[in-house]
Amino acid sequence: MNLRSPRPGRTTARRRDQARALFRDGILEAAERVFAERGVQATRIQDIAQRARVAVGTVYNHFDSKDDVLGALIDERAQEMVACLGRQPDDPPAFRPAFERRVERVLRYADGHRGFCALLLAHGLGNGQPDPGRVLNPKARRRVEKLRAAWLALVDEGQADGALAMLERNQLASFFGGAVRSVILSDDFEATPSLPELAALVARLVLDGAATRRAS
Repeated sequence: MNLRSPRPGRTTARRRDQARALFRDGILEAAERVFAERGVQATRIQDIAQRARVAVGTVYNHFDSKDDVLGALIDERAQEMVACLGRQPDDPPAFRPAFERRVERVLRYADGHRGFCALLLAHGLGNGQPDPGRVLNPKARRRVEKLRAAWLALVDEGQADGALAMLERNQLASFFGGAVRSVILSDDFEATPSLPELAALVARLVLDGAATRRAS
């Protein structure tokens, strides 16, 4: 058994890395809110620094420009949303309850990251399309494409399970994403006390439609 203590230099470096990560996360959290409130074009690095309560130089220690902040924000948040859409070990095996669980995760994530969702909607990124107003860095663009691919994978899974009709997959993926976005944008979303109930409603509307169920 090695009982030697970590070398002081390594401990210091680890703490320095942890502090740097905390500052970076704080800057991205601030940027998410400011971008949503002011719009990307009107936001300045100074605004982000002020909201994060750090010096402007601290922001530049982590990011080269405002576009770099935007790219990093979209990259990280989209990666987290992709994880929400993917299957997780405790998801039910059947498609329908697993779909409800994944919609609930997306809604819960959206509830905690409204600024990011506003960015997706404002810049046309929710459909996996290139942002017409700004040029994302390649890493962020690839992440957005993976978000679109996650919706497509969900469609493929539903069709393989027999829960979804064999309709055109890109259109179904756009429909799924549009249904979730509509809920996020609705006034009821903020007032809804139960995200599981809302996710179940979304799943019913997406999978069954809104028609009255008739006995056969």
